[in-house]
Amino acid sequence: MKVFNDINNYFANSHEVANDYDNNFYIRRMHKDQKFIEPDKKFSGPHKRDFFEIGVLQKTTKNIKIGNQTLQKGKNSLAIISPFQVIDYSEIPPNDDKGYIIYFHASIFVNLNQTYGLQNEFPFFKIHTMPHYQLSENDFKEILYLSEELYKESRCDKAHNLEIVRSLLLILLYKVKRSTEANKGIITMNRFEVIMSKFEQTILANDHKFLTVNEYASQMNISPVYLTECVKEATGKSAQKIIIDYKMLYAKTLLYQMNKSVAEIAYALDFNEVANFNQFFKRNMGITATQFRNSNN
Repeated sequence: MKVFNDINNYFANSHEVANDYDNNFYIRRMHKDQKFIEPDKKFSGPHKRDFFEIGVLQKTTKNIKIGNQTLQKGKNSLAIISPFQVIDYSEIPPNDDKGYIIYFHASIFVNLNQTYGLQNEFPFFKIHTMPHYQLSENDFKEILYLSEELYKESRCDKAHNLEIVRSLLLILLYKVKRSTEANKGIITMNRFEVIMSKFEQTILANDHKFLTVNEYASQMNISPVYLTECVKEATGKSAQKIIIDYKMLYAKTLLYQMNKSVAEIAYALDFNEVANFNQFFKRNMGITATQFRNSNN
């Protein structure tokens, strides 16, 4: 499946010129007065992106499929999509949607410049569920105001606009975190997705320690059988595979940090032997941890 990493030329982004922050950020405005732009055919089918997305949706009239879920029509809501989730724009008619779509790579930040670190700090970014939140009018106004400022700043040529964009984006993320903590205001399709979302949030809340399915179920006050059933229904994957996905994401984040040896990373991930970690990494990634590190430095 095609994976897109060029933010500036993704979907309809290239139709409106904005500052190029090394391809790390773009904000697109949706407005009823804008001319409808037919998306390039390469974006029309199911595909993935390797960047984050937040939709600040004053009004949305179209149905877009993200993973196993469909973005619902509504007002004053947020749609939050993480890297490598499958998105499908197969049916996008002309519409009068209103709001902003924000795209960014974790690398726009200095201290949160890896995907796992960003997801750990902002657990509404989950890699298997697509949180869609209905906000209060006051909360939405605050986030909309920051989006408007981001839009203006990203299209100006004044000094320090990158630093201002980076700061505004970080403030916006913390505003979203405050407004959505404990799944407050989440719009869900069914009980399986509710449990799946909470499962991912529980994984991210355990301070880089990865537990068993039974242990996560205990923390969530549900049975392991019920957790397994819900995860399978929501994602088509096993609960164990979801844990592995996050463990691999954290392993890759640590491998980007050259101050840690492969052995130190193996022990940090609770592997008793480096050989066991190497087998785990190669089984799930297709290459060894050392090969992965060398290919990214």
